Amino acid sequence: MSYVAFTPLIWFSVAALCLLAMGGGWTERRGAMLFAAVMVLTPMIEPYTISGFRWAVALSSLVVFSVLLWMALRGDRWWLLFAAGCQLMALSTHIVALLRVDALQWTMVSIRWAAWLLMMGIVLFGAWEGWALTRIRRADRTDTQTA
Repeated sequence: MSYVAFTPLIWFSVAALCLLAMGGGWTERRGAMLFAAVMVLTPMIEPYTISGFRWAVALSSLVVFSVLLWMALRGDRWWLLFAAGCQLMALSTHIVALLRVDALQWTMVSIRWAAWLLMMGIVLFGAWEGWALTRIRRADRTDTQTA
């Protein structure tokens, strides 16, 4: 398949990640770095397969889910929890691939694309959430200094 078909999705993802990195604090920057690493590394690790199963991509999906869940449980950002849920949906498609149901191959790929697109929408929400929390904290500091 031509990479031209992916170009709008890639540009949307890059724009969303840039907004996330600029819009919030360290939590948002770490999330942007995680998603940027996934975008760069996934094409590099796709060739690693065992009997047609992309084990490296599945392992990276598990790692991304684990990191997102850890960040969500450790921090105070809702967008991380939503992104972890989308990543769990994408991770479940790898389990179906292990069952070798070849009739569902394009369904699994479509679900992964949809999950990524939904995660990038959640990243935009994360950029807003980080920006809003930063403004609220600044306003609280200003109020306590003037009081």
